[in-house]
Amino acid sequence: MKIKIIEKKYNATEKMKEKMEKKLSKFDNFFEDNSEAQVVLIKEREREIVEITIHAKDTIFRVEQSTRDMYESFDECIENLKKQIRKYKTKLEKRFKGKKIEAIDWEPYDFQDEYSEEDFNIIKTKTISVKPMFVEEAILQMNLLNHQFFIFKNAESGLTDIVYKRKDGDYGLIETK
Repeated sequence: MKIKIIEKKYNATEKMKEKMEKKLSKFDNFFEDNSEAQVVLIKEREREIVEITIHAKDTIFRVEQSTRDMYESFDECIENLKKQIRKYKTKLEKRFKGKKIEAIDWEPYDFQDEYSEEDFNIIKTKTISVKPMFVEEAILQMNLLNHQFFIFKNAESGLTDIVYKRKDGDYGLIETK
């Protein structure tokens, strides 16, 4: 697994970076060689924040922790990451029980903007890969990322769908045609 450490308003020592790489390398057996881990170290006032994002083949694991000490924040992130991986692995084992899903080829829709860039203030743009998965997997992935919605290719219908978290704590599904 490739590990990239990014520092924002924080200067990590080489010893700290080595410790982080060593602890993250323990997760190598869970991910393929082409997986990437990004560790962001942020210093904000009295808080030291660590964000770890691991891009695996079909899934993204993300944890964030904020304490007064960078080492403590990192260690808590590692513990939360272990929990996420265990939870994800258990859900997949229950869901598939030996079955295998074949990848579905998907071409992204080429959206042509009818408005000028001046009409909207876009703060951030993200590019995503829409992976084939079942609704339950999409909800699990959304929860792992701590997002309010998740876009995925429904493995049953072959269409792009969106799951979202409702204010009442339940989930919603938007199906496309």
